[in-house]
Amino acid sequence: MEARPTEMRATETRPLPYRLRWRPEGIFPGAHPGRGEGSEGEFRRHVSLLRLPDPRRIDLRVSLRDPYGELHVRQFAPRRAVPVAALVDLSGSMRFGEAVQQRVADLCAVLALSAVRSGDSFALFGCDARVNEAASLPFARRRGLEEEVRQRLAGAQPHGVGASGLLDAAEGLPRRRSLVFLVSDFLMPATEIDRLLDALWRHDVIPVIVRDGAMEENLPRWGLIEVGDLETGAARLVLMRPSLRARWLRDARERRLALGAHFTRRGLRPVDLKDALDTDALAERLMEG
Repeated sequence: MEARPTEMRATETRPLPYRLRWRPEGIFPGAHPGRGEGSEGEFRRHVSLLRLPDPRRIDLRVSLRDPYGELHVRQFAPRRAVPVAALVDLSGSMRFGEAVQQRVADLCAVLALSAVRSGDSFALFGCDARVNEAASLPFARRRGLEEEVRQRLAGAQPHGVGASGLLDAAEGLPRRRSLVFLVSDFLMPATEIDRLLDALWRHDVIPVIVRDGAMEENLPRWGLIEVGDLETGAARLVLMRPSLRARWLRDARERRLALGAHFTRRGLRPVDLKDALDTDALAERLMEG
């Protein structure tokens, strides 16, 4: 029997652990090893009281063993919270259908739950030509946030040409470094992708490439099929034949390779969201940092 990816449903939402590639700053306690020193968090080492003059952290047992009678204090690496955000493309090209839309909603719900359980704040920005307030939520840590996120996205209707609202959302993120999930089909010019990534330069970005296997791979060898521009709504009939099918599959494959190379040059490792939300693969990717 062929193994199938785990598809997350609303009743099965569970948090996933994730690891950061940097040490966050800030004042809010959380689950991530932070920069600097603190009175709580992960034990780092013992240092001299002269170096760290805080008598509250004196370790008497270690100090009594010092042959020179020097007092030693415990030094800790503080644990901090970070902002986590999902920037979701809701332009017309994302209008794949209810199944794909549900997967995007489920993905963002998992991210929201994972952030809240880790003590982090989470925000949702649904964007077409502008930030769609009805499909967005400000940074919060409240219980049940994941269901609010799911409902906002499940009820959203992708439409319009372009996703310039993603740029507006990027510029509105906190100035301190955040973990940002950029969810899109990325069917946009490379120059627009570069502008968006440039606006997110200070953040840790994880691109999530949304694809529909039925549109890229499950094409008939012969027959009439209706194809349409999801952004403009224009449609036409096409006579599918083996040579055309082979060309479409080749173009889709080359587009995926070019997009992957584009992210690799920026040091980014995308997540592929196709046909099902594979939570096991997502958890593995998030723990890579």
